[in-house]
Amino acid sequence: MIVNKPKKKKKISRYTVLNIIMGILFSAIILKLLYIQVYKHAEYKEKADVGSTRFISEKAPRGKIYDSEGNVLATNIQTYTLTYTKPSDDSEYFYETMDEVFQILSDNNEKVEDDLLLKIDSSGKFYFDFKTDDVETKKTLEVRFKRDRGLNEKIEKELFPGNKEELTEEQIEEVNNELLKISAEETFYELVKLYSLEEAINKKPIQEEGESDEAYEARLKAYDEKMESYEDKSGKEIFDELVENGYSLEKIRSYVVVKDAIKISSFQGSRSVDIATNIKKDTAFIMYQKSNDLPGIDVVIEPIRFYPYNNLASAAIGYLSKINSSNEENYELRGYDASTDLIGVAGIESAFEDQLRGTKGGTTVKVNSKGKITEELFKLDSYPGNNIHLTINKNVQYAAEQAMKDTMERIMRQGISANATRGAVVAIEVNTGRVIAMVSYPTYDPNIFSIPGRLTDEQYKAYFAPDIESFAKEYMQRTGATGNIDELFPVNEETGKRYDGIDVYPKPFFNYATQGLLPPGSTFKPLTAIAALMEGVVSPYEYINDTNGTWDKTGQVLRNFEGHANGPTDVRKALEVSSNVFFYEMGYRLWKNYGGEIEDLDNLAKYAYKFGLGVEFGTDNPSTGIQIEENFGQVYNFKSWRKTIADNPMFEIVNALKAGNYYMYSFIPFDISDNENDSDELKEAKTVLKEEMKAALLKIGTDEQVTNNTEFSASLIPYIKKIMEVSDAYKANVEEASNRRSVDLDEEAGVIGDAIAYYIVNNMASEITTEGQIVNSAIGQGMNNFTPLQMANYVATLASGGVRYKVTLVDKITSPTGEVIKEFKPEVVDRLDIPEEFLQAVKDGMYRVNTSPSNGTAYQSFANFPIKVGGKTGTADFANDDAVYRKQGRKAYGNYISMAPLDNPQIAIFSTIYDGSRGSEAATIHKAIYEAYFKDELLKIDPNYGSKSESFKKYVLESPLKDNKDDSIKLDNQETTTTTENAEQ
Repeated sequence: MIVNKPKKKKKISRYTVLNIIMGILFSAIILKLLYIQVYKHAEYKEKADVGSTRFISEKAPRGKIYDSEGNVLATNIQTYTLTYTKPSDDSEYFYETMDEVFQILSDNNEKVEDDLLLKIDSSGKFYFDFKTDDVETKKTLEVRFKRDRGLNEKIEKELFPGNKEELTEEQIEEVNNELLKISAEETFYELVKLYSLEEAINKKPIQEEGESDEAYEARLKAYDEKMESYEDKSGKEIFDELVENGYSLEKIRSYVVVKDAIKISSFQGSRSVDIATNIKKDTAFIMYQKSNDLPGIDVVIEPIRFYPYNNLASAAIGYLSKINSSNEENYELRGYDASTDLIGVAGIESAFEDQLRGTKGGTTVKVNSKGKITEELFKLDSYPGNNIHLTINKNVQYAAEQAMKDTMERIMRQGISANATRGAVVAIEVNTGRVIAMVSYPTYDPNIFSIPGRLTDEQYKAYFAPDIESFAKEYMQRTGATGNIDELFPVNEETGKRYDGIDVYPKPFFNYATQGLLPPGSTFKPLTAIAALMEGVVSPYEYINDTNGTWDKTGQVLRNFEGHANGPTDVRKALEVSSNVFFYEMGYRLWKNYGGEIEDLDNLAKYAYKFGLGVEFGTDNPSTGIQIEENFGQVYNFKSWRKTIADNPMFEIVNALKAGNYYMYSFIPFDISDNENDSDELKEAKTVLKEEMKAALLKIGTDEQVTNNTEFSASLIPYIKKIMEVSDAYKANVEEASNRRSVDLDEEAGVIGDAIAYYIVNNMASEITTEGQIVNSAIGQGMNNFTPLQMANYVATLASGGVRYKVTLVDKITSPTGEVIKEFKPEVVDRLDIPEEFLQAVKDGMYRVNTSPSNGTAYQSFANFPIKVGGKTGTADFANDDAVYRKQGRKAYGNYISMAPLDNPQIAIFSTIYDGSRGSEAATIHKAIYEAYFKDELLKIDPNYGSKSESFKKYVLESPLKDNKDDSIKLDNQETTTTTENAEQ
């Protein structure tokens, strides 16, 4: 029989177990691979591509700037730039790479690109270098600097723990206030922590050849443990450890500079940063040779802006600068890289930024783990910007600049003025409005901003952070100023530094030619002559009897210069001898002969408008038409004068109220001046009262003019009493007065109201409506203030017989291939039909200024000049009291206008020398300009002219400026090959 025996339990072998385990492992691996390779293929491919792909940006050359003859004034040169592209794991290579790079740069006298605004001075002290003296601007920039580096995050967590909502404006302000408490030194330590500089002394291990995996893993574990220990250390502790390990402060900061550049550039997307720019060819070659041993390091060729003639025409051309941090967002939206791109910030470079900037290109590449390019994927070529062709002639420009410089030096050397350090010249083509030369002195070399390494610390301080303390002491000693240094150069309470209270410090980046406003003085008299002749208040041959050199028809005795009497004087002689008496009379007649009403006060102004000297009141955006930034001055006219009076702080009455006395009125001192310590309620009360006073001033000359003192005084009582109620200072004054006499506040308010009413209704109404202003305007004084550009335009309009052209600095815009994109043709903007008889009378008078041996103030310069030139000097005052000049150590403006050839003028010129003392001193500048402009004609008239004129020989025949029509002037080893000496101006 069959017996069912129990089955013997089969024993599982260990090999079976092993196979099962291995099967599970392999299955897991296969599943993981399927997950990665199939399901997550697209995602991981994108990550891999991003991690190994870089876009290397290629800067586009800016368009060139040419002069009127095709000489290149601004171009681009190719230079070597050392860049660093962050490898996938730069902690392995960064410090060794940077140490090697820094050493090579040092050995070759190259500088590391340093844009970090957290600096260290010579004593090792940290400071922020925000390039501004404005306290609030500094605070704003400091907050932005710290926020960009994430210093706000820790503060936000401490102040508002657990907060997941967006911060309110009040909370943001609280965070910003805390940020400002972090010192520059503390900020530096925060950056040391932020950028993990401990990696410099605890380098991530790399598995060495022949090293076992176990040994490498052990070293890697020790590294990780060490790095974890740094998490609880402060930036200061890490910094101290770096110092203990032999790292200098300079070396540590250099690491921070590069790390910071990488972080800031990351806001633009992953890309390279500049380590050193404009390096020498030899340095670049060394870097090329060592590039395989320097992960992430590369040398690229980039264009930089180059100005072959250095300082020449700098006021017109402008310069480039890095984008201001406050404008970064705006420019980034326009496609700029705010961390590296330069933009035009003045002159043509700024005005035509959109035309001059090119279109960037670049290359998309693959890189390995060491940041080295392994494959070029795509290339987009950059494209140059468009070219700007100026109307300026480089040879005329050079003559103007050098003659200006030499004239100023002569004025100071001869003791005529101790402060002839600023000035401007503008020469305009009469029949086109084209600017042939434009000088603003002092000049500057724009290369120092575009060529790395050119701007020294000394230059930067002189340009942007001048030592006014030292300048003030030197100025007062040099000029003999009798004023107190604290009056002339006060100390800013917020910064603790002195500032230039009288505006005498020479400013290279202020365009005195287009932005400086100054009184024209007697150079305005030809315009007054034209107005008087055309209005019929005088005829070309009518004589005014100037018997004693004085004039007093407005009740005030006015005089000729130095009180000279000129006898019978017609318009020609009046211009020749610069008779104030004659032109006072003309101004008076222009008002009186038409009835002497309010509207007749504008009878001179309406002619000035035709010449471009001012505009009708209320005109928006007045301009000469020039393409670069300009101010626009105004001639005396009733409404503008009234507004000027109303807009001023009313110091006369404010100070009188504060003192408690005004004419026949006495009262308890009543202060309505602005005071930061006032309560908001008091500030508001003072403002309301002063607005009522201003409103009354603006009604003068209208049907609503306040004429009743009693009524106006009564209307002010509520505003006066409000100040009495809320002013602690006034209450204290009342208490003090009560110790001497009984005080009735209603009575006090009435007296104060009467004083203010007398000031408005009597004194200011008379000052605003007086004919004395048009009389003063007739000799170019009073509120008349214009730019040199306006003045040159006026002279050109006079020279053309009354046709005023739109002023232009630009002839045309062309593409990189030479195609004309836009042409700026002459454009007539106004016209005054001046009868030939009147024009000739004025020209005759101006000719005598240059040729009369006895009276001609410019005779010394033009007596034997072969070309007929008409001119007019002007010694223009900025103050009526000689005591003011002595106190400030200043002199009058030295102005001069001219046109040539007089019978058919081609160019017109205006020049001014601040503190030049006399207008005649500048005539030599005009002569030099004419010699350069009419060079061929002069040599045709007299082939030996060069031996007879020192200025022609110096500024024209021996001019060091070479033609540069083929970009022949190059930058060589960071030094230009041009021979111009302008760089030291």
